[in-house]
Amino acid sequence: MSNNIISVYWRSYGGFKALINSPFVKISLVLTFLLFPHWSKPEWWNDVLSIMPNLLGFSLGGYAMWMAIGDDEFRKLISGEDDDGEPSPYMEVNAAFVHFIFLQIIAILLAIFAKAYYFRIPSTHWLADFIALGIIFYFICYFVFIYALASAVAATLALLQVSSWYDLKQTKATRVLQVKLKLEQHNNLKSKISKLRNVSKKH
Repeated sequence: MSNNIISVYWRSYGGFKALINSPFVKISLVLTFLLFPHWSKPEWWNDVLSIMPNLLGFSLGGYAMWMAIGDDEFRKLISGEDDDGEPSPYMEVNAAFVHFIFLQIIAILLAIFAKAYYFRIPSTHWLADFIALGIIFYFICYFVFIYALASAVAATLALLQVSSWYDLKQTKATRVLQVKLKLEQHNNLKSKISKLRNVSKKH
C-alpha cells in the first residue's frame, strides 16, 4: 500500500524528468557551491536544525490551507486524470507539497546524522586521507537543505496558481450572474413597457 502511495506521489510530481529539469534544483546546486565556506566546516547542521522544524510547521499549515481552497465544484473541476493519463492539477499541487515536506524531513535527518557522528580527526590519522568523503557527504546534506528551502518557493507558487484558478472561476461565475441579472432586468423592463402600452391602448 505504502509503495503504491509513493509511486502515486512520484508520478504526480513528474518523476526524474521533472526533478532534473527543475530550475529549483539548478538554483540549489549553484547556491550550495557558493556557500562552500559555510558547509565545509563543522556545525553547519545547527542552521538546518534551527530552520527546518519551523519551515515544516509552515508547510503543514500551507498544505491545510490548500485543502481548504475552493468548494466541492472547484475541486471536481481540477481533479481527475486527463484523457492521456496525465495527473490532474489537483494531484500535481498535492505532489508539490508532499515533495516539499519529504525534503524537509530528509534534511533534518541528514543534519542529525552529521551532528551525531561528527568527530575531529588528527591530520596524522589514517582516516584523514578520506576527508574528501566527508566533504562530499556535507555537500549532499547541505544541497538537500537548500533544495528544501527552494521547494518552499515552488510549493507557494503552486498554491498561488490554484488560488488564481479559483479566482478566475469565481470571476467568470460573477460575470455570468451579472449578465443574467441584466437580462432579467431587461426582460422585466420590456414586460412593464408592454403592459403600459396595452393599458394606453385600452384608454
